[in-house]
Amino acid sequence: MTASWLHLGAIVTHVKTPGEQFNAAVGRQLRAEIGAAGSSIAAMAREIGIARSALDNYVTGKRSIPVPIVYAVSASLDIAPHIMITRAEERLRSEVERGGATITPLHPRTDVRGRREDRSEVAFESPLAHADDTDDLYD
Repeated sequence: MTASWLHLGAIVTHVKTPGEQFNAAVGRQLRAEIGAAGSSIAAMAREIGIARSALDNYVTGKRSIPVPIVYAVSASLDIAPHIMITRAEERLRSEVERGGATITPLHPRTDVRGRREDRSEVAFESPLAHADDTDDLYD
């Protein structure tokens, strides 16, 4: 549903339908569950066999999430799909009650190397063997 009107000097050009709000909540829940499992959008996309950009569009609410994607991510994380949906409903309900999302600062994980430990890598001058090179991860 797209609406446009003047409200106290501000122009509102888009109002999300309840379906769009729920889809966005499911996307936020998927992103949260993937992160809580210590994975990433790119790694999850590879695991379930879809493009990283597609999964990113689903979890950011840019595109509607197909039920098979919710099922695949849930299965990969060993969470029942109905539990994922229930958590998304709870998330949406609490966001509506608060009037928005709560921003929680994330603390660096201890099992992920920091920036100072990264080795610089240039495509054709890399000292890494081809199997260790990251340039072809998305081919």
